[in-house]
Amino acid sequence: MAYRWVILVFGMLAYTTSFFARSSYNGIAKFISADLHLDKSELGLMGAVFFYAYALSQLPWGVTSDKFGSRKAVSICVLATSLTLWGFSTSGSPEALNFWRVLNGIAAAGVYVSMSGAISKWFAPKERAFSNSLFAAVGGTAGEGTSTVILPALVAMSFTWRSSTALLAAIIAVVGVVCAVFLRSAPQGVQAVEKKPFDWTIVRDLNLWAYTSIYSGSIVAIRTVFPWLAIYATDIYISKGMDAKQAAVTGGLLSTAYLLGRLIGVPVAGFVSDRLISYGISRKSIAVGFLFLTIVLLWMMPMGIQSTPMLGVLAFLLGVSVNMYPLITTAMSEQFGAQRTSSAMGVLNTVAQFSGAVALSISGYLGIALSPTGNALDEYRGIWLVGIGGCLLTVLLGLALTQLVKSRPSFLVRS
Repeated sequence: MAYRWVILVFGMLAYTTSFFARSSYNGIAKFISADLHLDKSELGLMGAVFFYAYALSQLPWGVTSDKFGSRKAVSICVLATSLTLWGFSTSGSPEALNFWRVLNGIAAAGVYVSMSGAISKWFAPKERAFSNSLFAAVGGTAGEGTSTVILPALVAMSFTWRSSTALLAAIIAVVGVVCAVFLRSAPQGVQAVEKKPFDWTIVRDLNLWAYTSIYSGSIVAIRTVFPWLAIYATDIYISKGMDAKQAAVTGGLLSTAYLLGRLIGVPVAGFVSDRLISYGISRKSIAVGFLFLTIVLLWMMPMGIQSTPMLGVLAFLLGVSVNMYPLITTAMSEQFGAQRTSSAMGVLNTVAQFSGAVALSISGYLGIALSPTGNALDEYRGIWLVGIGGCLLTVLLGLALTQLVKSRPSFLVRS
C-alpha cells in the first residue's frame, strides 16, 4: 500500500491542471479585457460558463470513473484540458472565449470526483481526511498559483496572454501522459470498478443534501473570492498610482497569501479531523465552523482598500476557511462507501458547482449595481455581499437538514 502516496502525488498533479483550467484567466484578466474590450460583467460571465459546464459534467464523470476506473477518467480529463486551453488561447472574440471555456469546463470536471473515489480506495479511514485535504490543498494551490503568479509573470516577460496560455497547455498534455502511466484505480485485491456505480435511491437520503448544502457554501465562497481577489488587488494598486502591468503582477503575488492559507491550513484541518472524529466531533461540524468564519472575513474585505497588509491577512485566512470542502468529501466516502464515492460526489458536486457558477455570474453584475458612483473599488462590495449571502444561506440550510436527519430515519447507502 506504499504506492498510495504515488497515487496521491500524481492525483495532485492532475488536480493542479484542473484548478489551473478553472482559474487560468484570473491572473491575466486585465490583459484579456484590454485585448478584447471586456467589462466586469463579461469577465464574470466568462468565468461562470466554465462552471456551468463543469457542474453539469460532474455526475457523468463520477459514474464513468466508478464504472471504468479513475485512471482512465483522470487521464482523459487532463489531456482534454490541454486541448481546450490551447483553443482558448486562439480566441478572437468574447463568444469564442466562452465557447472554449465551456469545453474546458467539461474536460476539467472529472478530476476531483474521480480522484475522490481513488483516494477512498487507497487510503484507510484514519488518514482519509488528511489525504483528501492534502490532495485538494496542494493540487489547488499549485493550479491557482500557476494562474495568478506564473501566467501573469510570463506576460510581464514579453509573452502575450495567448502564447503563455498555449505554453502551459503543452505542459498539461505531458501531465496527462504521465498520469496515464503512473495512476492506478485501486490497490491489488480491491475492486477497481463498479458494475452499477450509481443508484438513484441515494437522492432520498437527507444526509446527501445536508452534505451538499454545506459543501456548496464552500464552493460559493471560493467562486466569489478567488476569481476576484487578484483583480481586486490589481485595482487597489492602480488606484495608488501603479501602472497596469506592474499592478497585475503585484496583485497576483498578493493573492499568494490566499494560496498559502489554503496550502497550510487545509491539510492541518484534515489531520486534526482524523483525530477528533474519535471524540465525536464530526467532519461536518468543523466545515460549518469554517463557513461562519468565512462570512466574518468577507464582511471585513473592504478594509483592504485602505490597507493592503490587512488584505493580505484576510486573504490568508480566507484561503484556510473557504477550502474546507475535503472534509465533506471524506464524510461522503464514509457515508456511501468507496465503490460509489465518485458517483455520489457527482451528485453533490453538480449542485455545488452550479451554485458557485450562479454566484460568480451575478457577482460582477451586483458589484456594478451597488456602485452608483462608478468607483471601481466600490464595485467589489457587491461581490463580497454575494459570498456572504451565499454562505449564510447554504450553511443554515445544511444545519436544518442535519436536524431533520436526526429527527427522522433516512435512506442510507452503504458499501
